[in-house]
Amino acid sequence: MSLISSTKVGEVENLTTLENLNEETLLKELQARYNKDIIYTYVGEILVAVNPFQSINGLYSHQQNLFYNNVGDRSSKPPHVFAVADVAFQDMLNTKPGPQANQVCVISGESGAGKTESAKLFMKHIIFLSTLGGDASNAAHGLEEKIIQLNPLLESWGNAQTLMNDNSSRFGKFVQLRFNEEHHIEGALMSDYLLEKSRVVQQGEGERNFHVFYLFFSGIQDKEKFNLSDPEEHRYINSNDEALSEIGNKEKLAMFKELVDCIKLVGFTETQVNDMWSILAGVLHTGDIEFGGDEEAYIVSTDDVIAKTCKQLGVVNQVIVEALTSSVNIARGEQFVRQYKPYEAEDVRDAMAKALYGKTFRWIVQQVNALLGPKGKAKASDKSIGILDIFGFECFDHNSFEQLLINLANERLQQFFNDHIFKMELDEYEKEGIDGSKITYEDNADVLEMFLGRPRGLLALCDEEALFPTGTDASMVEKFHQNLDGNKGYEKPRGNEPYFSINHYAGQVKYEAEGFIDKNRDTLPVDLIGALRLSENELVRTIFNGDDDDMKAAKKGRQKKDVADARKNLRKSMKKAAKAQAKKKKTTVSADFKDSLVKLMAEMSDATPHFIRCIKPNHVKQPSIYQEDLVKKQLRYCGMLETTRIRKEGYAYRPTFKDFVERYKVLGFPFSANPPASSHACATILDKAGIQGWQVGKTKVFLRYFHADELNEKFLPFPLAARVFQKISRGLISRQQTRRLREQAAMEQSFVNSLVKKAESNMADLNSIMLALLDEDNARPADFFKKKEEPLEYKDPKMKKIAKKAQGKKGFTRAASVKWFKEVEMKKGSGVSSAGKFEEWFHGVITRKQAEDLLITKDPGTFLVRVSESRFGYSLSHVVVVGKRIKHYMIDQDKDGLYQVVGNRKLFPSLNELVNFHHTHKIVSEDPVCLIEPCGQEGAHDDRVELVDKKTRNML
Repeated sequence: MSLISSTKVGEVENLTTLENLNEETLLKELQARYNKDIIYTYVGEILVAVNPFQSINGLYSHQQNLFYNNVGDRSSKPPHVFAVADVAFQDMLNTKPGPQANQVCVISGESGAGKTESAKLFMKHIIFLSTLGGDASNAAHGLEEKIIQLNPLLESWGNAQTLMNDNSSRFGKFVQLRFNEEHHIEGALMSDYLLEKSRVVQQGEGERNFHVFYLFFSGIQDKEKFNLSDPEEHRYINSNDEALSEIGNKEKLAMFKELVDCIKLVGFTETQVNDMWSILAGVLHTGDIEFGGDEEAYIVSTDDVIAKTCKQLGVVNQVIVEALTSSVNIARGEQFVRQYKPYEAEDVRDAMAKALYGKTFRWIVQQVNALLGPKGKAKASDKSIGILDIFGFECFDHNSFEQLLINLANERLQQFFNDHIFKMELDEYEKEGIDGSKITYEDNADVLEMFLGRPRGLLALCDEEALFPTGTDASMVEKFHQNLDGNKGYEKPRGNEPYFSINHYAGQVKYEAEGFIDKNRDTLPVDLIGALRLSENELVRTIFNGDDDDMKAAKKGRQKKDVADARKNLRKSMKKAAKAQAKKKKTTVSADFKDSLVKLMAEMSDATPHFIRCIKPNHVKQPSIYQEDLVKKQLRYCGMLETTRIRKEGYAYRPTFKDFVERYKVLGFPFSANPPASSHACATILDKAGIQGWQVGKTKVFLRYFHADELNEKFLPFPLAARVFQKISRGLISRQQTRRLREQAAMEQSFVNSLVKKAESNMADLNSIMLALLDEDNARPADFFKKKEEPLEYKDPKMKKIAKKAQGKKGFTRAASVKWFKEVEMKKGSGVSSAGKFEEWFHGVITRKQAEDLLITKDPGTFLVRVSESRFGYSLSHVVVVGKRIKHYMIDQDKDGLYQVVGNRKLFPSLNELVNFHHTHKIVSEDPVCLIEPCGQEGAHDDRVELVDKKTRNML
């Protein structure tokens, strides 16, 4: 007997109520519930959501919205994302204004786990709850509709199809719903984090660019306006043939319409929409610019490519050409021009494309906030509910700078999560009156200090090299090795390879240093900034901080088309851009991300947290498949296994008094005793068993993880004694059963003997009757049984005509059978399924030998029905016994067109009903089986081809 709950696997809704919550029980419970289409499970206050990869009927219906309203005790209703939303809303509602009134829901998981859908559902229910009983003037009126309608815009620009997810968010977002003192929603604000801009210029094998590129090609009517070629001719999107093949299909057209409707909802002007599409086209054309040369880069693309790019971006051709192939430095009034090398020019080109796309996305987010954000000033009485939908921990074959920042964010969120879980543990101890002062847990503070510490932290060292003009990936890694080697969270390679490894809470990740410095700088040459500030495209000019003078210069340059003048304007714009940059503190991507993370954690720390952990059950994105190793990895990545570890370091086993006394009473009381389920009885058992270090609460016994083994060892003699007793008892019972069986066998033998004698007597009587009948038949005339067979007179006119023709000089032919089936039987639906296809058991005009060849190796019950070649009817061939002769029956029709197996009396209105009847009724009583398994076509040739024509060929 072991310390395991008697509750059936999959029936527990909150796994912390299990006596033994460990890695194995967590996995098995989730799998059992998932197999029953129960995708939500609590682990304490945390909701685990396993992606079902299918719609579950009624799970998110309006009735469910009403059901999860003012839940109160969370355990009173099944786990659900609506329940978490309701708890957050009610907590906000019932708490006075201040940090504790604010709520935040952290939704995490790897790509494809369902984070975005969970965030939508959480927000949808919050808005539903806030509008119950509200008046029409409430600012939340229509907010849900606006948020839902805005999703296509954000998802088209921020989501992409990856190997793991067809609609993967390639940015993190924090949406904050703001409420006034009447608890009406005043608006929503969104912050975005780490858009994966590198996807614009390069995608991994089998992956795609952002959705908007394919929708753009699918829906834009005036492609000439944007100088678009065929999609496969644009380098930034032509690496995925499957994606290209879907452009313009029904689904993409519908998605483009949604996007256009969404753009109208946000309130973009016609000019802004055109500018936005022009930027997208400009990004595509930018990717088509190619460079040549050895030491000095020059453009090898046709002038047409440059012209298209510049037209869409609204800049002068020569200005862009020079900005892409060279840089100009001005020192002491003199200009120094440095020609880029080809690879440098390619980097500048891609940097421009990424900057255009990334800044446009940020501008879109700003416009969305302008539409959804609160209109008035914030008040002290305001409250908020935040939803954090952020990328999960990432560990790929090749990990770079993006994965480092993503995993840092997850490392910090894990610390926040651990602190919350540990607080939950202490709250449980306090509720049960247990002393938890000596319970500690190992956190990840050292790893975070290694990342964020100054001046020798990993990010600080990375920034130091990025801000140093001659800094390289190699020098950065060398600094990492010098300063971080010896830290338990850091490992350097044995050789001089440019990589390093970090021991994260979720496991070790190897990072390849190539590209780190450039990605951290993420700088655009001042030449390009100056050129883009002179754009005629107002949106391009806006996102690169162009001013009125730049606008005037842009118009003047376009009108004059003077290269010298354009260069002059470029130099002026470059100086202004350089001056503006000089005023700003020189920063890096990692420094900005660190600041954003600090602000985010400050927001979350000033709120009551709620956690939803999303799990992807399989890689194939199919329902009803649960891959345990994959789930286990995700549970580790999202920190759920940390929950079990923290519990293990405290009191891992927590049986109720009742369960504990029932199981272990023999260790402290006589076998016949019936002690009460009380703290005193539990303490008595533990004392007499000699267990040390336990505590007894108000309703439960608190045991360390090793106490289960100690108790089971003490309990071991009792099961052994029970086995000896069971052995003796089973022997006695078996002997008694044997004696009863022998007596019963003797009675049955006597009955059989009596039955046989009676049968012999009956057979003798029947034999006498049969002999008498034979004598009577012998006395009849020789022609008594001969009757002239009259031709069958059909009632159906069409059948009459075909039958008359078949009785002509040529006699019955195969062609007559085919004609009969096409013109009579097919119209009656003989052998045709409800889907309009031939039934699998139905065959054309084949011989008896061909039928037997098909059936000879099949199991009993296998059958087929074939069109007869020698009469208007069918033959049914049926395997009744393996290896024995196959039985054949004729199926004919009477003059009324009813079907019957020749020799049987039962008539059927159709052939299909005859076959269906014999699925459960034997054809003749001596047959051992019914018609069970249909025998279909074998080989490349279909023997039913001659029964169809062009119009009916789809029946095959």
